[in-house]
Amino acid sequence: MSDPKITYELPTPPIAAPLLDRSLWKPNGVELDFLHSAISEDDEVIKQRLFKVQEKSYQDYPYPCIRAFHFVSLMMRENSIYKDVLERGKAGDAYLLDLGCMMGTDLRNLVRDGYPGDKLIGCDLRDNYIKAGYELYEDATTCPIKFMTGDMFSIVPSPSTGTPGPLDLASVKELNDLHGQLSFIYTGALFHLFDESTQKAIALRLASLWKRVPGAVVFGRHQGRKVEGQIADHMGRLRYAHSPSSWERMWKEVLEQLEGDGAGDKIRVKAQLGDAPGGVPSDATMLYWSVERI
Repeated sequence: MSDPKITYELPTPPIAAPLLDRSLWKPNGVELDFLHSAISEDDEVIKQRLFKVQEKSYQDYPYPCIRAFHFVSLMMRENSIYKDVLERGKAGDAYLLDLGCMMGTDLRNLVRDGYPGDKLIGCDLRDNYIKAGYELYEDATTCPIKFMTGDMFSIVPSPSTGTPGPLDLASVKELNDLHGQLSFIYTGALFHLFDESTQKAIALRLASLWKRVPGAVVFGRHQGRKVEGQIADHMGRLRYAHSPSSWERMWKEVLEQLEGDGAGDKIRVKAQLGDAPGGVPSDATMLYWSVERI
């Protein structure tokens, strides 16, 4: 199987990132309610922890989402398929991976909404972000979610064949241990960090971890455009934004490549553009999407 060319993210951005701006902290009611339950009823306690974690995490890598406090925004629940994923997770033995989970806020909110915590996996490239999540929520000894570090490009693209045995999370040490095991995979603000070819390589890897059963879903959000093409980047990176139609086309191509002729007809792709969250360039639009096996 030929693998698309991969261009890795640079260890440090070639252009200096903007300074932090605490005025960007503007939680909505739902987010604040979650933080009250997860951290403290005292808004000052929340802000003290939040600002401390933000400063350290921004030094690790100055992603715009850290500057804009998106690491505590409940954006997974904004996807139209979220309620369906949640209800199916409550009802069955369905493992969900949040790839690029950062501090793990969306996963902790899933637990709060009723998803079994022992069926949730959070993975990030940077261990410091996972540690920052434990620091922010002070739940290192009580959080039921399995967090792990891993490089998504280490996943070996291969089709899942047959029926895998039961998943023992305690034995999972790397992403390749999840081949063909995941009912649900979520990626938030991940794909748009890379060029077009690299995005296809990421999709191939996600599809390799995906259960080959009807109803399995990969979903997420990232920057998109009405017409696909390159997008400007204030940090000097080469990035690409898909349109709804090119996003569907890419996923069909990925499934055909991974699983053979006709596989692209066995998925349902939904993708629509919406407003970008606050704290990012005003001309940005967000692509909310899901890919479901049928």
